[in-house]
Amino acid sequence: MLNKIWQFLKQLIQRLLGKTPPPAPPPAPRPTLTDAEYEAKFMEILEGVNQGWSRGDVAGFLIAKRLKDAELAAWLRRFGVRFLEGESGGDVAAADAVESVQELAQRLLLLSRIRDGELGDVARKISREILARFPLPIVEDDVGNGNVIEAVFVGDGLGFSGKE
Repeated sequence: MLNKIWQFLKQLIQRLLGKTPPPAPPPAPRPTLTDAEYEAKFMEILEGVNQGWSRGDVAGFLIAKRLKDAELAAWLRRFGVRFLEGESGGDVAAADAVESVQELAQRLLLLSRIRDGELGDVARKISREILARFPLPIVEDDVGNGNVIEAVFVGDGLGFSGKE
């Protein structure tokens, strides 16, 4: 209380004598991240989601890293366009490449299930596009009853089986 009174009196005297304190400098603008930095942070999110992060874990990560949903979603949209254009133009017929792309789609889908808003929508859209271009492998049934898609249940959603 005494400190507030002292500050008031000090400012009053400075005003009467014509001395005003210099204005506080404006806050420094937040530096914009590079695409590589966004990618590194986003891959951390996808790894965490794959390990079972909750909605709150993702939100806490974004706050701790000072990432805004809109900025990350805008980067993810750009990344998705570049990724899909690159994959559709190249030969990803190799089983390992297709499996990696499908793993990315699976993690994006998991993120879309626990993150609402623009970020979840963009992740869902890219995941669906990847799975449309690179569908899950179909395994022929030995009995001849039809096609079987291998799948395992992961957490609260459906995951795709792959090489361990």
